[in-house]
Amino acid sequence: GQPFKFTINESCDRIKEEFSFLQAQYHNLKLECEKLASEKIEIQRHYVMYYEMSYGLNVEMHKQTEIAKRLNAIIAQVLPFLSQEHQQQVASAVERAKQVTMTELNAVIGRNSISPTEREKYRNARSPMSSGDPHAPDMKKIKREDKDGHMSDGERSDQDLVVDDGGDDPITPPSRNHSPRENGVDKSKKDHNSSHRCVWLLLGGHMMNKGKHDVDKNNGAAGIAPKPATPTGLGGIPPPGPPGGKGVPKPSPLGQYPPYMPPGGPPPDMAGVAGPYGPPPMHAGYPPRPMLAYDTHPQMRGPLGSMSQGGGKPAYSFHVGGDGVVQPVPFPPDALVGPGIPRAARPLSTLPHGEVVCAVTISSPTKYVYTGGKGCVKVWDISQFFGSGGQSNGSMNGSKSPIPVSQLDCLQRDNYIRSVKLLPDGRTLIVGGEASTLSIWDLAAPTPRIKAELTSSAPACYALAISPDSKVCFSCCSDGNIAVWDLHNQTLVRQFQGHTDGASCIDMSADGTRLWTGGLDHTVRSWDLREGRQLAQHDFASQIFSLGYCPAGDWLAVGLESSTVEVLHTLKPDKYQLHLHESCVLSLKFAATGKWFVSTGKDNLLNAWRTPYGASIFQSKESSSVLSCDVSSDDKYIVTGSGDKKATVYEVIY
Repeated sequence: GQPFKFTINESCDRIKEEFSFLQAQYHNLKLECEKLASEKIEIQRHYVMYYEMSYGLNVEMHKQTEIAKRLNAIIAQVLPFLSQEHQQQVASAVERAKQVTMTELNAVIGRNSISPTEREKYRNARSPMSSGDPHAPDMKKIKREDKDGHMSDGERSDQDLVVDDGGDDPITPPSRNHSPRENGVDKSKKDHNSSHRCVWLLLGGHMMNKGKHDVDKNNGAAGIAPKPATPTGLGGIPPPGPPGGKGVPKPSPLGQYPPYMPPGGPPPDMAGVAGPYGPPPMHAGYPPRPMLAYDTHPQMRGPLGSMSQGGGKPAYSFHVGGDGVVQPVPFPPDALVGPGIPRAARPLSTLPHGEVVCAVTISSPTKYVYTGGKGCVKVWDISQFFGSGGQSNGSMNGSKSPIPVSQLDCLQRDNYIRSVKLLPDGRTLIVGGEASTLSIWDLAAPTPRIKAELTSSAPACYALAISPDSKVCFSCCSDGNIAVWDLHNQTLVRQFQGHTDGASCIDMSADGTRLWTGGLDHTVRSWDLREGRQLAQHDFASQIFSLGYCPAGDWLAVGLESSTVEVLHTLKPDKYQLHLHESCVLSLKFAATGKWFVSTGKDNLLNAWRTPYGASIFQSKESSSVLSCDVSSDDKYIVTGSGDKKATVYEVIY
């Protein structure tokens, strides 16, 4: 029962033993922690990989569905010209194709794939030809697939449908000398020296070869344009998350906001950076486009599956009727001529904002340009570039760089501004962006100042619209709601609810009775402002990034994540699909006359289109993604905001 008594030495020994034990435990736990960290990194890598794969497969599914629809339309057009016997054969082949199972399809693909040994033989057979041997065999390009079904990052997953042009010469891009109004129709004489065009269609298990014979120009039969390969993998779809693809993307309460901008905005320098903000992928067979001020006859390459007339000139504008039949559009003779139709546009000035320019607007009359970037709006006096009578007086910037006349600090320093709107009197500016508040600026004061703020429950505002009488402001919220603000009393009067994901773009009719909104939920909705209810809903295959309602009425232009511009008739099932962009269509704006409109994209392009059928008027290539645009009220100037931290002022030439 006597308590133990330890000497000091014994106590020190015990402490030393316990310390050694704890130290050993610490090392074991540290090793476990490092092991878990490495496993976490591996899991994150797999997560990103599977996310990319699922996203790419989803987009690929939509592409293949569109191809199937177009092939069906082509068959329906060609069928009446065949004999009765051939019509029955085609009909039975189509029915057979509809019943093909995945097992049978895989078996067909396996039979037509090439082994590595055969591929090497094919390369060796081609090598004399590349050295210029005149006696080398005239080999055709052969589709190459991996038997195990796996593809490298540089390969496309849909090469089983379309095969590149055959022939000895490399793939040649369509001629730049044909007029946009041709829309792919070859009006020149047949070129007997052109390389053979080979289109392989997997139909009912049979490979159909379309050889040297040109397509009949009179009946408008069309083939499928060869699909270029993309070095980025997964169909050219950028990986989710921050540029560069490192790490797992953090979930954002704002959703996937166009243009692929994570919370906090893009990286400081987007010029030349691969990923969502960098230059578009290089397409095999098509050389990179030069830097252009304008180009009245641009290279008009259609997208995946675009129909191509004989001679290899792909169409880019298609009409879709109420019956769903897709046909290339024959442009009228006056498509690119007449009063109010521009001939071209030339860069007039560069405005060095210093941050990525996500929003732009032009005052009326044309004097000031407002550019929205990170945490501020800058005001530029562009009248200095005009001579007498409002005509431009020089080329890009002359000898000195423009300086903003004012800077309006909005939101928080690191938050990007998404939309800026001027009231018609030019005395008030409304600013929205990555914040729950809208700022209302008094521009008539000696020094511009905030005269009111409007606060909503949504964490961000993606787009703004002002009623013609300047009494009401509409804001597209990241939670999908459309907030309606009374500007006189500075209060929220109602919310339109319907979008199931962020509302990304907005426009309204000239009489102020109807509102159009587009969302990341793949829908465009119209709203009756007198009755306060939804009128209609249009569903799309991809997210809506931009839209505009024609001031002349009846037509609504929609810019899609899938790179397509669709022009819908608002009163009947009639629309046009325009395919000159190579990536997301980030902004869109109609001219005041309604006769033409412009669109910009992540592909660095500014395109001008004829309303409604989309004849290409001109095209400009910038050095980075073009995130925003506006057209002056007199239709004489265009302003764009881009990812290389500047805005560009263009003069429209008639």
